[in-house]
Amino acid sequence: MTNDQRSDLIGQRNVRLEKIERMKAMGIDPYPSNSLRNVSNSEVIQNYSKHEGQVVTVAGRLMSIREHGQIVFGHIQDPTDRLQLYIKADSLASTSKESIGFENMDLFDIGDIVEATGIVTKTQRGEVSVQPTTLRMLTKSIRPLPDKWAGLQDKEAKFRQRYLDLIMDPSKKNKFVDSARILFAIRSFLNERGFLEIKTPVIQPLYGGTNARPFSTYMNALGTDFYLAIAHELYLKRLITAGFENVYNMTGYFRNEGIDRTHNPEFQMLETMTAYKNYEYNMELLESMYKHVAKNVMQKNVYKVGGHEIDLMGNWERIMMVDAVRKHTGVDFNKISNLKDAHQALTSIGYKGEMPDSIGESMKVVFEEKVEEKLIQPTIIYGHPVEISPLAKRMTSDPRYVERFEIFIGGIEQGDNWSELNNPVELFDRFKAQSLAKKIDEDDVAHPMDIEFIETMEYGMPPTTGLGPGIERFQMLFTESEYIDDVIFFPLMRPAPVTKLQKEIYGEDALEGNEKLIGRNSKGEVKAKASGPKVQDTSKKIVLLLNSELSGWKVTNTVGHLSALVANMIDRESFASTDSFEFSDGVRIPANSQYPIVALGATDAQLKNFFAKTKDMKDIILTVYTKEMLEIKSDNEITDALQKITINDSEIYGIGLFGDNDTLKSLTNKFSLYK
Repeated sequence: MTNDQRSDLIGQRNVRLEKIERMKAMGIDPYPSNSLRNVSNSEVIQNYSKHEGQVVTVAGRLMSIREHGQIVFGHIQDPTDRLQLYIKADSLASTSKESIGFENMDLFDIGDIVEATGIVTKTQRGEVSVQPTTLRMLTKSIRPLPDKWAGLQDKEAKFRQRYLDLIMDPSKKNKFVDSARILFAIRSFLNERGFLEIKTPVIQPLYGGTNARPFSTYMNALGTDFYLAIAHELYLKRLITAGFENVYNMTGYFRNEGIDRTHNPEFQMLETMTAYKNYEYNMELLESMYKHVAKNVMQKNVYKVGGHEIDLMGNWERIMMVDAVRKHTGVDFNKISNLKDAHQALTSIGYKGEMPDSIGESMKVVFEEKVEEKLIQPTIIYGHPVEISPLAKRMTSDPRYVERFEIFIGGIEQGDNWSELNNPVELFDRFKAQSLAKKIDEDDVAHPMDIEFIETMEYGMPPTTGLGPGIERFQMLFTESEYIDDVIFFPLMRPAPVTKLQKEIYGEDALEGNEKLIGRNSKGEVKAKASGPKVQDTSKKIVLLLNSELSGWKVTNTVGHLSALVANMIDRESFASTDSFEFSDGVRIPANSQYPIVALGATDAQLKNFFAKTKDMKDIILTVYTKEMLEIKSDNEITDALQKITINDSEIYGIGLFGDNDTLKSLTNKFSLYK
């Protein structure tokens, strides 16, 4: 948005506000409480012969308006279609409290929501129209819509202001309409099979049901910490223990983990519990559910997913995970009996990450790295390692694996399902192991000990199986969407900063609180941040001493890592002088370091001497980046490599420093700028 556009927006808004005052002076309510609409736009268009010559009342958003002397053409858009208004000066009633006459047509702007009562007709060009005798303002819009040809171009704006994107292109609503119909169909499918939907709590005193990092909150009324649900499984099992046989819920799940185009921290999932059945029952149930939606909602068999055509109505392959790994990689984990061989198997497929702590976890890594993406047509993978399935029942045929299955379609996992572990002693042991991992390794996704749930299981839960497909991925498949934010109307985003334009329109005083509220602490207390920028600290700087022998990508890599290392060591509250910078067109970018960053060159020998002299200084922050850190990707392998050599045996690629200007100048004045 240019300065001219900014000024134009404020000007247009002011003009529309003035029109509101004009209407009020005429006795016209610009925001009446109801409409007299008695027919939709699509009904008028599709059943023209029925309505021709009849008086109807239609309503919608004014999307176009053009004058031709004593005739005005306009189009109104309601949720069903866009309909033309054929407004003639000699047909429209004069302005009154109930209608805006032709002499005051300037009160209308594109974006207004209006009501028209008149005769259904066709223009000379054959377009179905309503010729109004009265026009009412239902809602006066005080902001202009985006350009009708360009629409919303900015991707972030499309998510933040999805309503505008759909106003300009109503066809995009179809995906959300289909998504809603899919939810209805899932509920109908389960209800017809005797399932009951029973609400379970979203705010829980102890999170559980899977391994995931929770969102925590503080409940003032009870004076204690609570968590948003990462799963609802443990509550559904309590219902089964209470005597229900088929239960489910379809509600919110909250996992404090990554955000990308396929993951949203808040999402929906279907979870069911069925008593007296095992996971094989759910294989049939879930496959039937997919086919039910395909046939009865979307009414087609084949769907495009990731460039592939997926036939949901065909035969679904069922294969054990260990067999799928052997089929696609040649690695047979049935023949691997020790962790060393499991790690060798990972190395053989080119795996460079941190090595897992068990054979089962190693098999999972191979599956995720090399097998998942190959499962294009609907495939049921079952028999997961027990190490990654703390709540599933072991397979009697092979206790290394559990009665668990996942469905993969288009190379994407669609949901997790298993026979539930109902042995309270074994459950306690698994929870205990998870709790130990949480204490020793500080594993913040490990399952906590839920002793109240263990007590429930000690009263006895019958053999039970549960489903857990993700709803958004279900909707993505059926609407042929590539990204999860295409089916989430309100995807989670970083709060938008207050802009200069907003301050200019609404006043800084009204928006001051929005700038200060940046979160709450564990006790629910508001954390405040100064509304204005802090005073920039120019007394300190960051210095990067780079090995002068480096070139090309090694320089880029070293600079990036050193900058990140130094930044992580600086107090986060003092690292930036302000939250962000804003261009004149309203675009904001995050602020970088408030401290200058200087890159200097040195030889390897100079770097080693420098490090020896400065490593014990207390008034500077210092970090080192070596050849091993660049060439080795695994933290464990870097640790092993560095423990076998001294600092002098290694090659120092760079040293990062942070401190006051005078100290760093005295330490580094003999080095020249890196070139």
